[in-house]
Amino acid sequence: MKKFLQFIFGLALCFGFVYLRIGPSIRASRAIQKARASAPARRANEPPDARTGMQLDRILSFTSDITLRKDATLDVREEFIVHSAADYFRYGLVRDLPIDSEARWDRSLAGAYAKDTGIRVKILEVSEDGAPVSYEQGSDFSYPQLRIIPWTPVAAGDHHLVLRYEADGVTQFLAGRDQLYWNAVGHYWRLPVDEAVVRVHLPAEVPSGVVTPAAYSGWRGATPGHRGAAAVAAKPIADGFEFSAANLGSTESLSASLTWPKGFLMPPALGPLSHDGYLLIAPSLLLLYYLVVWLALPRQPHPGAVAIQYKPPEGLSPGAMRYIRTTGCDGRTLAATLAQLGARGLIAIEPQDSKYKLTSLGIDANSLQPPLAPEELSLYGLLFEDGRTAILDPKNGATLNRYIFHINASLQTVMQNLYFTRNARWLVLATLASFLTAIGMALTAHGRNSDLMTLVFLTWWFFFCFFLLGIICVMTLFPAWMRMMRGLGGAREVLVGSLAVAVFGAGGTAVLWQLRSGLSLAYAVTLAALVGINIAAFPALKRLTSRGRQVSDEIEGFRQFLEKVEQDPLRRLDVADPHAAESSEFLPYAIALEVREPWGDHLAQACVAVTTTR
Repeated sequence: MKKFLQFIFGLALCFGFVYLRIGPSIRASRAIQKARASAPARRANEPPDARTGMQLDRILSFTSDITLRKDATLDVREEFIVHSAADYFRYGLVRDLPIDSEARWDRSLAGAYAKDTGIRVKILEVSEDGAPVSYEQGSDFSYPQLRIIPWTPVAAGDHHLVLRYEADGVTQFLAGRDQLYWNAVGHYWRLPVDEAVVRVHLPAEVPSGVVTPAAYSGWRGATPGHRGAAAVAAKPIADGFEFSAANLGSTESLSASLTWPKGFLMPPALGPLSHDGYLLIAPSLLLLYYLVVWLALPRQPHPGAVAIQYKPPEGLSPGAMRYIRTTGCDGRTLAATLAQLGARGLIAIEPQDSKYKLTSLGIDANSLQPPLAPEELSLYGLLFEDGRTAILDPKNGATLNRYIFHINASLQTVMQNLYFTRNARWLVLATLASFLTAIGMALTAHGRNSDLMTLVFLTWWFFFCFFLLGIICVMTLFPAWMRMMRGLGGAREVLVGSLAVAVFGAGGTAVLWQLRSGLSLAYAVTLAALVGINIAAFPALKRLTSRGRQVSDEIEGFRQFLEKVEQDPLRRLDVADPHAAESSEFLPYAIALEVREPWGDHLAQACVAVTTTR
């Protein structure tokens, strides 16, 4: 429970850091919107100021050329002339791109309100009087906001600006038709617009003759043709349609809607994944890499004929046999090693309710013949380093894990790559490349959330934490579930571990959702795929060696002997007898090989720990 609470505390710290990174930008964007909303409104055709004789702030002309590409994306070029009286633009010139649900207010054309409409833009050009100028694009809630020459007062006079950008996700492929809806001016400028022109240029794949055009003007929420709306003139042009209106009032806009039958434009092949779809190349290449490595590695030897073995394979201790059979160590490995120490007459094992009292019988472990296996000698010294007795408490997971780690380290030293190999060099190479790819994605990403530090942190956090979590699940939690399903105990530990993974998994899902809404679905899918493929490759590249195959067959033959011949005598052992292990030389092996008998099962239950190595 202590470990679990530490885990939750660490998770809270991580998300606290994320909030500290994201929170200020959200609050700043809301403050900007509030300040903008409180700016004084100007009526259409308002006369010059009576005191100064100066013309008040206004948009003299606004022209938007919208080019629909055959891939359904838009190339938008906005050209507008603003007249500044050093009042409305005293904090700089702000252009809110008409891509959020507030600007795309017409629900009959744009669908239900959403915090994120899914439209993504890429700024291509921002210029004033033909010269490039600086700009800032907001993030998250302020994503549509573009500040031109930010926070610098706009000098009095006329200013000719050109803004060009790509827009993805605008074209709608509906059930019975395809549709393009664009609210060109938007409703954020609290200024009159003397003249507005919208030209829609269609690709050759969509002939003008099949298109049904419509356009109207008005403020946010106004219906087409409402009373007092500025008249909209429409005319065809060589490759599309042009719409124009004059004398738009404050916050009024000019909207255009074009529909055509299905079949002229094909929706993007990847659907919602089309935006940033090129990112999916990375997990595809990673999967191809692992496939090539998997095919190039030597095939694992097939099982041979299993013959009954009447004694353990030569030179293998109970712990070593379990290590080869399961490719790792767990609580049952610890129980088998303790039983072996008892069988060799070194310790007495006495049950005390759910605990076990271990007592050293004072025999010199180094004098035994045949000698103890390295992991048995290491565990014996560790058990009694503080005295002649030790208590084995299933609630003291830290101590049990310490014992298991020592056994595992001893076995790895002797058996590394001898009976099986994990081909770790291929995993390390691919994981490092995947991590660098993920960080590169974060450094070059563009979307609603443009805070570079936040993106890099979230990407690093997800990759690092969930790669480790996945490896832990593969090595620990999944084997523990399999043991529990076979009735070998450990239900409490498995459930606690699963709960911790579920809590952490919920945090990872929240991060992926943040990346999906802040960048794109393809970004989130790519990041998750890079992590998932590397985790799946961990067990897939593990191979038994020829020697490991031979010994595994011998171990299976010995296990069949224990089940058919020795299981009945083992079942008659008294669980309460502290010297029961000495009465059967095969008891430790039965524990290691999961041959069911009460004495070993009871001890193994007391040794259950979350730690498992596979």
